[in-house]
Amino acid sequence: MTNPDIFQQVLSQISRIRTICSQKDWNLKQDLIIDRAATIEEVNKIENQLGFKLPPDYKELFLTFAKRLDFSYQFDKRHPDEFNGIFSGEISWDLDALPEMHEQYLLWVEASLMPEYNDPEAIEITRQNWMQKVPLLSVPNGDLILIGDAPSEVMYFSHEGDKMHGKILGSSLFEFLEFHSRVGFIGSEDWQFEPFFNYQENKMETIGPKVDRFIKWHFED
Repeated sequence: MTNPDIFQQVLSQISRIRTICSQKDWNLKQDLIIDRAATIEEVNKIENQLGFKLPPDYKELFLTFAKRLDFSYQFDKRHPDEFNGIFSGEISWDLDALPEMHEQYLLWVEASLMPEYNDPEAIEITRQNWMQKVPLLSVPNGDLILIGDAPSEVMYFSHEGDKMHGKILGSSLFEFLEFHSRVGFIGSEDWQFEPFFNYQENKMETIGPKVDRFIKWHFED
């Protein structure tokens, strides 16, 4: 799929979920907010505030599709055991909110660099893996979903170092959005992503029988 196709899939799935929320009395926590595409001047201003260039995929999302998008919902239905813990969905990005989210992120990074609380090996891992990331989404439990650069992988950042800390949710932003929209924007907490993470192979399962079962259960059953 092309990036425009993926963005249209995001919008189509949001429309589908809004209809289901109405039909099944699911809780539409945040109805769709979508802003115009950003101007290059607006993106340059945010990059100047951050002090670095945004990953190309992220910049394309803002410049080509929408400066801001926000949508979330909750549902209450009996879970199959393999999907226990998935109870919500959300998708969000906001160019203007980036500096504040990045400040929050830097506080966690700085705490991980303090030698009085971290051993040298942990500090070096932080320097290698976490210095050049930018937030995509602030998770309700205090964690973050981040975007890297070269490649622009999407990663989970657990401020408490839980099992999903550092796990890659998508090898690029648009790959992540394609999967995330296909499964109804499963909630952003690590335990809601975890049913689709294969720890043996250290990767997200974005296609296959489990994903198909979830989509059927979520949208059709």
